[in-house]
Amino acid sequence: MVRYYFGGSEFINCSVPLAFEGRYFIIEPGTPDSVVSVVLDYKGQPIFEVLKNEPVENPLSIVSKTPPGIVTVAERETGRFLYKVRPGSETSIVFGTISGEEVSASVTDRQIRVGGITIENCLFNGVGAGVVVDKNGGVGIGTPIPEVLRQWFKRE
Repeated sequence: MVRYYFGGSEFINCSVPLAFEGRYFIIEPGTPDSVVSVVLDYKGQPIFEVLKNEPVENPLSIVSKTPPGIVTVAERETGRFLYKVRPGSETSIVFGTISGEEVSASVTDRQIRVGGITIENCLFNGVGAGVVVDKNGGVGIGTPIPEVLRQWFKRE
């Protein structure tokens, strides 16, 4: 059994605190800053948009990184802003919505904040994501991970 402690919560057998539009944000402790990867299921295979804080070329999105280390992701076909990630001791993520508004999130060693929700001292047992943000900016607690990715996580 693998246990991760971050955002003030415990994640057993998974390190996915956030999900957005079928994308799963894996946050790992690092020195001095956290390490962020973003993966999604594409045609039955895991596709990374961000791997250990670095942009990854892929068929679904355009990914870029600024000199300060902010990774920005947009839809390849439309150019619509999807999200940006700034890894750090407080990892910050901004999600784009269909209406063009943005939803901010942060993960610190003590809590996970998304929109108006703050999570701390929670237990997430099994493979699932702690907080989910939908394309309209709605925020919910707990979501399953697609079976393909769940099986892939178990192998890794």
